[in-house]
Amino acid sequence: MSDTRTPSAKRKRSETVIDEGPTTRSHIWMPHGDIILQAESTQFRVHRDILAKESDALRDMFSSLPSTTDKMVVKMPGDSAKDWELFLGVLYEPFKDQEMRPFDEIAAMLRLGSKHGISAAEANAVQRIQYEYPDKLDAWIEATGRDFTKIEHHNGVELDVLALAHEFGFSSFPIIAYNCLDIYSLDSIFLGMIERPDGSRVTLPPHLESFLVAGFAQIMRFQHKSYSWLTDDKVIPCHSCKGPDNCAGARDKLHAFLAWNQSADAPGCFALDVWTEEWSLDFCDGCAKAGKKAFDSTRTKAWEALPGFFGIRRLDDTE
Repeated sequence: MSDTRTPSAKRKRSETVIDEGPTTRSHIWMPHGDIILQAESTQFRVHRDILAKESDALRDMFSSLPSTTDKMVVKMPGDSAKDWELFLGVLYEPFKDQEMRPFDEIAAMLRLGSKHGISAAEANAVQRIQYEYPDKLDAWIEATGRDFTKIEHHNGVELDVLALAHEFGFSSFPIIAYNCLDIYSLDSIFLGMIERPDGSRVTLPPHLESFLVAGFAQIMRFQHKSYSWLTDDKVIPCHSCKGPDNCAGARDKLHAFLAWNQSADAPGCFALDVWTEEWSLDFCDGCAKAGKKAFDSTRTKAWEALPGFFGIRRLDDTE
């Protein structure tokens, strides 16, 4: 399934006031703009026709204003100045970073698009997240190992996307959560050890940390039980094995490799990994085929169980 999001018909009432108090002028200050928006203490001089074209809610709000509004400030309560700065940057520079956008821009497009009924911005943000984190197994397998192409990657961006996906109720939340646990250790997340390029550190709200702890425990239990064939002779060596000792040793070596995430220096999540040709080279042909078949079958079971690992209904149940 896919995330089908419709802009909310309700939004907080904007306030129209004469400019007062200390404010900061944004670099988005159009000389011929006919309206001034203010988010927090930052003001933006823009064109209401451009904004009205993108949002019925804003169009209705602007229609109640006087025809001459260039001296009047329209406050946007509850909106962050950063979100408007990023969103207007996208709106006024549509060809900048068209293929790939920074996460902060995407978050601004989603938040403001959802709140103010700017459907094109909201849809574009949703599509980018869906592309990086598909909620169908075949698409996820295809995306495995692929670099981000719609969202600019930086250290910790997976956790930033996780928080945003939870905020907006994306059905792909379990896949994003799993991916975070596959990349980062729980210690590095909880202790604020993950640093973005700008020097800030990724922090998650306590309820999201709890999701990750519970999910990680469930994933470990699933792997211990469902991939037990990597620790015994039920699958490998197969009945036609040409080198039982060699294949059994290769099986044990593979399990040790999967069970410990070297980069995170922590127990590894491998329930959704893809069997590789490199692994097959360590086994005889018969054991390679048997191992791949068992691995693919177990991965499918893991995918179906994934939402439950995080206390969420199955993806199919949300359609």
